[in-house]
Amino acid sequence: MSTDALCKDARIIFETGYRSVQPLNLINKEVEINSNSIQIQGKSFPVFKNVYIVGFGKAVLGMANALETKLQEHLVSGIISVPDGMLTTLNTKLHDHFSSKSCIQVYEGASNNIPDENSLIAATKISGIVNSLKESDLLIVLISGGGSALLPAPKPPLTLKEKQKVIQLLASRGADIEELNAVRKQLSMLKGGKLALLAKPAKVISLILSDIIGDPIGMIASGPTVQNSDNPSLPLSIIEKYNLIQDLPKTAIQILTEAANQKQINESFSHVSNFVLGNNETALKAAAEKATDLEYQTLIVTNRLSGTASIIGTKLISLVMSAVDKRNLNEIINELKLPSHTQEMISEAIFQLKTYGKKLCLLFGGETTVEVKGTGLGGRNQELSLSAALELYNRKPQNSIILLSAGTDGIDGPTCAAGAIASVSLIEEAKSKGLNPSSYLLNNDSYNFYSQMNDGWWLVKTGHTGTNVMDIIIILIT
Repeated sequence: MSTDALCKDARIIFETGYRSVQPLNLINKEVEINSNSIQIQGKSFPVFKNVYIVGFGKAVLGMANALETKLQEHLVSGIISVPDGMLTTLNTKLHDHFSSKSCIQVYEGASNNIPDENSLIAATKISGIVNSLKESDLLIVLISGGGSALLPAPKPPLTLKEKQKVIQLLASRGADIEELNAVRKQLSMLKGGKLALLAKPAKVISLILSDIIGDPIGMIASGPTVQNSDNPSLPLSIIEKYNLIQDLPKTAIQILTEAANQKQINESFSHVSNFVLGNNETALKAAAEKATDLEYQTLIVTNRLSGTASIIGTKLISLVMSAVDKRNLNEIINELKLPSHTQEMISEAIFQLKTYGKKLCLLFGGETTVEVKGTGLGGRNQELSLSAALELYNRKPQNSIILLSAGTDGIDGPTCAAGAIASVSLIEEAKSKGLNPSSYLLNNDSYNFYSQMNDGWWLVKTGHTGTNVMDIIIILIT
């Protein structure tokens, strides 16, 4: 197959994956409502025109719309906080509904996934509605990836600007999502279960779309409805790990130090029920079905891929090349922390490829990180893809191989792309233009590199997808 044909297939497979976790599909599948009750995954809750909705994240606009349609007269009102521009970039029907027909107020903010004054206003409004609830009320909390930035409520005397600095510094040093959220919870008035406590004595139902490996509900959007089980000294130890004690605002250090020295109080969360409606595995299974329909022998290798994006991109190509060459395969599998059966599974697939010419699709899910050292523009998926492309070019495989890495939310870093595609011909094109791809990678400038290649054709652009279950990586081999 030609590279163009492989790229087309990869884009189709990716689209199928992220569309499978669209909020409307998940709500219709997992939530049933009749005249006096709501059923979710086998549990039933009474409803008597006493339901309120709050939400925050990249998927909650669609979740809220689907729920409002189902709840009808049972819904009193609601407030949701969504990424800046989402209401205008998603379909016209959603825009019209929330602009004129809905009893749910929509606030947009957190441009580039950074908490801002707009998201702070939304968080304040959400706090107000939650704090006003009575024992007879039912609160439905919609939570998805990006929710942390959309629910900023800094613990006094910390300011929003100071909290932004804390998170930006941690992210630039390579802190992963678990570490970022552990610190966020300690610095927040709502995260780490505090939103659910504020809702007492009302009943609370959380509907969650997971964007973290392993679906730890206490980490998703920093767990606003989940009892915080972190050791109180953990956030401060994370700050120390990245040598940031001297760089952070004194108010942040003060709050973290006081928390580390306080005895933890265990509050009751018996009024809260949390449900995960969809995750990365959901998307991978749908992607695998589409790849099989396209006549690929398809393997879901893992949904727990993590690590530094540029290193993972190189290692994924090394994994494929080691399987083809039958050399050092187990070593690469261990480095990528893949399941123990991976060697046998991939080796058999490569045998089928070589012996019978069967096309192969390898699927990976998870989320990598970027350690920012340069001044360029990019995201983890574009950086992973660029490093993979360089490794392909250097290894010069006999098979046709492409890799697509993209975020299911449609936004990769502060760019308009979801991700990008890697192939040997991409680097050949760059070399013919006199460009040095390695220098772009070192400068964390993958977006500007890809934008110059065939008018950005190698970029994967979807716009806001209205969902978020981490990343999908697709490797196609013929």
